[in-house]
This record gives sequence, C-alpha cells and structure tokens, in this order.
Amino acid sequence: MARVKAVLRRAGAPSVQAAGLVLDEGRSIATLHGRDLDLTAVEFKLLSFLTANPGRIYSRTQLMDRIYPAQRTVGDRTIDSHIKKLRKKIALAAPDEDLIHSVYGVGYKFEAETMI
Repeated sequence: MARVKAVLRRAGAPSVQAAGLVLDEGRSIATLHGRDLDLTAVEFKLLSFLTANPGRIYSRTQLMDRIYPAQRTVGDRTIDSHIKKLRKKIALAAPDEDLIHSVYGVGYKFEAETMI
C-alpha cells in the first residue's frame, strides 16, 4: 500500500520549466532543450531549489540548509563544487546557456531569459 501511495504522490509532482530546462520533480529527471542532464540527487535538489525562485540570490548557507539533512556536516565550499559540476553538465547539453550565476560575496542565483 505504501508503494502505491508513493507512486501516486510522485505522479502528481509538478514539472518546472524555464528557458528550455524541464525538471520532473516526481521522477527527479532534468532535461535541457530535450537532452537529459545526468544529475546526482544533490545536483537535482540544488537545481530544483534555485529554479523555484528565479532571480533570487541564495547564500551558500541557505543552499546547504535546504539541500542537506540537518545531521550531515558539510563545508560551505561543497556547494561551490556542486555548482561547478552542475554548470559543466548544463554546458554539455547547451554550451550557450548560462543559467546559474555567481553573485560575488553573496551566493548564487538561477536566471533565465524566459520563464514558462
């Protein structure tokens, strides 16, 4: 019964679309201009969180608090590493896309020219 409920919950999960990027929250799948992005669970959570509020700047601490469970200890530069890997994967799918921006001294933001 729990398995059926989990499947139904995931089936109803919304998809996020922005500038050719589609995030299927239920299946944890991301595509950019129709090309699959092979993301880890942490990278998917990070991208999903950033796309939820485009243009909003998040500090490393805010991202760590949102991405990692409270009992896990990670350094603030861990987020930098995930962002770097995420940017590489986005560049492989669409070399001209620059979706994740660094804001010097503050953090990161997702910015797309057109939102759907």
